[in-house]
Amino acid sequence: MIACDFDADSAAAMIVLRPNRSWTWRANTYFVGTLMTISLLIALAFTAQGFWMILPFTVLEISILTGCLFYCVRRTHTTEVLRMNREELIFERGIREPTQRFSFERYFARFFVEPARHPWYRKKIELKCRGKALEVGHFLNDEEKDQLVRELRHIIRKLDNEDFKA
Repeated sequence: MIACDFDADSAAAMIVLRPNRSWTWRANTYFVGTLMTISLLIALAFTAQGFWMILPFTVLEISILTGCLFYCVRRTHTTEVLRMNREELIFERGIREPTQRFSFERYFARFFVEPARHPWYRKKIELKCRGKALEVGHFLNDEEKDQLVRELRHIIRKLDNEDFKA
């Protein structure tokens, strides 16, 4: 998902990038709860028949499944924020709050779009400045990356426009 905001008064722009989320956290907990219930009922039925070794492995399976699901859902909450004005470009990445923050002089910062080498691969958008390269929106699909490129071009044209210069 891409959300863009341009403030003409302060000549500043902000782009917020988030991955697509197919399910909510509540839907995921219902899914895990249903699988836990079914697995535990089957394991308890076998335990009642004397096959008690199934129960610890069922608990291990449920624990691993819950951990993997938590990891995947947490990754879908990654957010990237690009803030631009005439002098500076700030790139932030994090889940609840920015854990990574990079600041560049906008004059030296460049966006590069690397096309996909194969139809199975995705194109790549990189922010490069003075030897440092950062991939922007690695979780976006191709249509969203095309939209991001259009938005970046539009915002950069607006920021470079003579009407905003003091």
